[in-house]
Amino acid sequence: MAIKVLQVLSSTNVNSGIANVVMNYYRNIDREKVQFDFLIFWEAPKNYNEEIKSLGGNVYYFTKPGLKTFFKAKKELKAFFSQHKDEYDIIHCHEILVAKQVFKYARKYSCPVCISHSHNSRLADGFIKQVRNRLLVTGLGKKSDYCFACSKEAGQNAFGKFDLTKDKYKVIYNSINLPRFKFSEEGREIVRKEFGIEDGLLLGNIGRLCFQKNQLFAIKVLQEIIKTKQDAKLLIVGEGQDKEKLQEYVRENSLQENVIFTGIRKDVPELLSAMDCFVFPSIYEGLPVGLVEAQASGVKCFCFESITSEVYLTGSLVVLKNDDSPLVWANKIIESLDDNADRNIGYEQVKAKGFDIKDSAKELEKIYFEIKSERV
Repeated sequence: MAIKVLQVLSSTNVNSGIANVVMNYYRNIDREKVQFDFLIFWEAPKNYNEEIKSLGGNVYYFTKPGLKTFFKAKKELKAFFSQHKDEYDIIHCHEILVAKQVFKYARKYSCPVCISHSHNSRLADGFIKQVRNRLLVTGLGKKSDYCFACSKEAGQNAFGKFDLTKDKYKVIYNSINLPRFKFSEEGREIVRKEFGIEDGLLLGNIGRLCFQKNQLFAIKVLQEIIKTKQDAKLLIVGEGQDKEKLQEYVRENSLQENVIFTGIRKDVPELLSAMDCFVFPSIYEGLPVGLVEAQASGVKCFCFESITSEVYLTGSLVVLKNDDSPLVWANKIIESLDDNADRNIGYEQVKAKGFDIKDSAKELEKIYFEIKSERV
């Protein structure tokens, strides 16, 4: 009989990094041995719900706990776990701000194992939200049977103590479907033809359009570059709450011919192959999947030093100081154009570092079985 794992996320949004990580594992794990269901509190317009059902899973909903919704969420969680009594072997909670509330009712109705999984190195953007969220996760390590994180830094952020010499604490990498991201000359030609780019410099950024991902900085880098390379362009791939603000900045600075907003795309490997530089100025991350994918494609990558060193996987990554200006970035990018490195090397280097989802899914499956056997 398969191990039943309830994955707790904010949503199954196709534009969510966490949802993408979990779905990568779900697609590649042996579903005859391990089966997932999902418990979420927000239904995104574009989501993985149909794919989840096709893979044998279910999607359930509850109200996110808050000042105005605390009692409603409490009632719904109690009802859910009472209706699914003894159904799940493991609760795997990726939304750590609600983990303590979820675990309270999971334990009450006989789920034996609760895992908290941290995916970020910061709890929020603003100071007030950080203080509030710190209160929500205080003591979470003690409330959890196991504490997982995508990087050691993300683990320390959520749990404080993150001692990898003890079985309770584990780093689970945000792995990718590696063969898909191998550089493709054909994919490069198709994408560059679509956007009318011949020999010009093409920069790219992929991710949710928000403060954390800092796409405005990427646009400012492009502004510096086009002072000497007027035909340079920037692909901004994704959706998010900052889209209108970014588009307004592009219009105000007459960059419409140079900045292309693509929205959410399914051909990310081909987009990466088309790019000459991947500009990733995120202010903070846990372990960014986009940067792993970009390095696998062999494209030259640029990020701030605030990003965890666990994602320094290949020689194609250039790490800049946190206070470096867009002009410094622009100069580094222009300098890199003389580097004609073989783009297939990135694939081999990323694979060697253990970021292939097929290998990682087997490892997670093994961890689930070890956890269950310890509790029998």
